[in-house]
Amino acid sequence: MIKVNLAGVNPKKPAIALAGASMKTSAPWTVTPIILILIILGSAAVGYWWYSSLTGQAANLESKIQQELAEKVRLDAVIKQGEIYEARKKMLERRIKIIEGLQRNQISPVVALDVLSEAVDRTKYVWLSNVDQNNTVFSMNGLGTSLLAIADFYSNLERTGYFRNIDIANAQDSSGNYTFSLKCEFAPPSSVAAVTSAVRTGAN
Repeated sequence: MIKVNLAGVNPKKPAIALAGASMKTSAPWTVTPIILILIILGSAAVGYWWYSSLTGQAANLESKIQQELAEKVRLDAVIKQGEIYEARKKMLERRIKIIEGLQRNQISPVVALDVLSEAVDRTKYVWLSNVDQNNTVFSMNGLGTSLLAIADFYSNLERTGYFRNIDIANAQDSSGNYTFSLKCEFAPPSSVAAVTSAVRTGAN
């Protein structure tokens, strides 16, 4: 027997088709949030890496700055020590010069007049009227019968080896004789000064 469906198309089949269509259209909306989450996580990871890198660089720079500051402090200390050394060196040099000057002054009264008298005795027709001493500088006035006699006295002072920077200020004719003024510096040879200093030290 043949059965004929007079109701037409089965209504359930379109429902299945619609359900399938619904499933097909909802799939992209499920994938999109996942992609967004992955992008956000990736961005966060990149940001964290970038922040960590900057933090590491900042820490490295801070460490280098501290090292440079420590080196500067060390160099400042070295420079300060050098300045102190130079100051002490200059002070010692000044003291040595003062001591040497005092030694020369101590020798002068003992030796200078004897050497000066010897130079006068070697010169004919020259006489000294007065002699003044200011530290190592001697100033004297005298009388000579001629300019040649005064020149001989100048030469005899030089020959002693004890006088330097000899300067005749003036030589004037006075009643047939010549008056003169002379300045010179008493500077004994180093060997004589050393021997005299040694003798003085031994006596003390």
